[in-house]
Amino acid sequence: MLDFTKGAPPLYYQIKEMLKDEIENEEYLPGDILPSELELQNKYNVSRITVSQAVKELVSDGYVSRARGKGTVVIANKIEEKLNKIMSFTDEMKMRGFEPTTKFVKVNIVKLNKTIAKFLELNKDDEAYKIERLRYVNGSPIVFFVTYLRRALNLPLDESQYMDSLYGLLKKNNNLTISKVKESFEAVAADEQLSECLDVEIQTPVLKRTRLSYDTSGNVLEYTICYYRADKYKYSVEIEV
Repeated sequence: MLDFTKGAPPLYYQIKEMLKDEIENEEYLPGDILPSELELQNKYNVSRITVSQAVKELVSDGYVSRARGKGTVVIANKIEEKLNKIMSFTDEMKMRGFEPTTKFVKVNIVKLNKTIAKFLELNKDDEAYKIERLRYVNGSPIVFFVTYLRRALNLPLDESQYMDSLYGLLKKNNNLTISKVKESFEAVAADEQLSECLDVEIQTPVLKRTRLSYDTSGNVLEYTICYYRADKYKYSVEIEV
């Protein structure tokens, strides 16, 4: 029951905590659909705004996601990647017992803008490969990759060659291995393209990971921007003193 007395926690917070307890007690299982906001409004006798805020908090806490045409869906535990070694997305997922697949690939040769050229240690308007890929895990969209690679690598334009590990392709075609990476992480809001690719609502928080990788000779090899579904993916770091 909700506590309406003076000094009680906000109603939206109480509703969020009740729903969270039900999810943690497995009254709702991963994949289940929560009652609609109208149903929750009637159940708790509160305003639609109060219910909307409660659901928004559950989304932010990673318990549910809003799927277009489906409603509010209870999600499974997030995939956790440990940041302690260099590994391709494909190998990382297989090691954890997941099935990675690629649903979309687009390969173009583009002229670089000043910012990306600087990362690749090239000049503005130099040509480079731009590879866009949408990766799934166990049938669900997880991450959208946008990768830039030097034109001198002479990579294939056949998009079917990029369905598996990109690092595997670089090793096979160019005998190149990643030896060092620099990465940064930040939260961004999903735009229309990311909303479509990752099956989330526009403005949903998305985890943006930017990677600059180097080969064994210390040369810049790859500049990649990754957009992960924040409700399905997380990172962990273990540091010893």
